[in-house]
Amino acid sequence: MDWVGCQREGMLEAHLLHDVHLVEFSPPHITFRLSEKAPKTLPKQIQDLLKTKLGDLWTIAISDEIGQPTLHEKAKQVLEDRRQLILEAPLVKAVMEAFPGATFIHKEDH
Repeated sequence: MDWVGCQREGMLEAHLLHDVHLVEFSPPHITFRLSEKAPKTLPKQIQDLLKTKLGDLWTIAISDEIGQPTLHEKAKQVLEDRRQLILEAPLVKAVMEAFPGATFIHKEDH
């Protein structure tokens, strides 16, 4: 994923993050399901980028299978799982009990 961003392909990277549900990855073959927002040309764009930058011909197939969550959905789930672990820590529970109505806000370090 980072590789696509390094190729200065911002829109392609955004679509890969938000609109692609991986079904199968078996180089040089990729199968995925596209979200409704994805451009129909996305498979060709990916194939062309791989050919241009790597010199390899990849087969990109579209499927109706559900596939995996998008990379964005996976990242959100990781953050939510981390948040739940923090909220279950004894010290955090004690603070939340001591201050009724308090909420936990996660601030990312950038």
